[in-house]
Amino acid sequence: MRICLAWHNTLQNRKRSLAALAGITFAVLLVFMQLGFLQTAKTSSTVVYNYFQFDLIITSARFESLESANAFDSARLLQARVVPGVADVATLNYRRARWRDPENDNRGIGCMLMAYDLNPAFVAPSERAALLPLATRDVVSLGRNSHPDYGSKRLGKAASLQRWPVTIGSLFDMGVGFQAEGAALVSLDTGQSIWRGSSRDTTYGLVQVTPGADPLVVRRALVEALPRDVLVFTKQELVTRERDYYVNVKPIGIMFRTGAFVAFCVGGVILYQVLASEISNRLRELATLKAVGFSVWYVYGVGIQQAVIFAALSYVPAFLFSLVTFRLVEWASHIPMYMTWQLGLFVLGLSVAMTSISSVLALQKVKRADPADLF
Repeated sequence: MRICLAWHNTLQNRKRSLAALAGITFAVLLVFMQLGFLQTAKTSSTVVYNYFQFDLIITSARFESLESANAFDSARLLQARVVPGVADVATLNYRRARWRDPENDNRGIGCMLMAYDLNPAFVAPSERAALLPLATRDVVSLGRNSHPDYGSKRLGKAASLQRWPVTIGSLFDMGVGFQAEGAALVSLDTGQSIWRGSSRDTTYGLVQVTPGADPLVVRRALVEALPRDVLVFTKQELVTRERDYYVNVKPIGIMFRTGAFVAFCVGGVILYQVLASEISNRLRELATLKAVGFSVWYVYGVGIQQAVIFAALSYVPAFLFSLVTFRLVEWASHIPMYMTWQLGLFVLGLSVAMTSISSVLALQKVKRADPADLF
């Protein structure tokens, strides 16, 4: 009986209901988009770490994030090699650089530049062939998903990094993110020439432990063996730290969270206006229900169920639109943006919360309504 009444109230004026559903759907879609971008920011902030296969990583004691990774003495990696439980160590240097394509008249485009010692054990088997040409000096491997402004990704093509002439020798598969429009991989010698820095300056030391060894035990051994000018993290610790920094400290994470909150408020206001208008138009009918003996909680139930109907009917198209939009964004930007069940359930929970808050506020008018005053 009650749910039928809520459905009849919703469907009686279909034009007004469709207009309300369109507004709520748009607000829920905005929430999906903002949280989707926030999720993408988390994922893209760790693309460099996820490309390499390691158990532990050594950084400078002043390390804060990928973009502000300070250098430490490479002698620490030699010391790490003799620690029990360490199977292999690799050197990885990271800097931001400017990629210039002679075929495009531009001043350079942002690039995530990684100088690596070309140890094949730290990359996926499918990526090891891309390392072979890098043994030749001034040869780079360019990310396949780099922005079109990088120009054609033709092997043998000449370009420059920080005005240092380089040649594309191979392509590698690593996602891009909000840090830069593309990525390039070079040898340590080539990287030193591009940066013109000291050969002893190291950004990261990648560590693989021996099979069967506990990474946490090896980490403690490394911490005890190495001087206090370096830190040692597990891969998961570093990934979590980087994501937290990018979302909670960097402006882009704060911006997306604020956008999601604003979209939530917009949806709540739209739903409140719809329910308030609906209740005002039906105040006599609802007061009559109270007069004939129905409890105020029954009347509340009708209003809340009508709000749930609006939320459910708007969530489904918003979810479907977001799937299409995520695909379009990923296709256009090459930034991984995908729907997860956690995101879907979280937005559903936000929709229920939005519904609850709006319906409670709108139904205050029913609680105060006196049937004797209305007739």
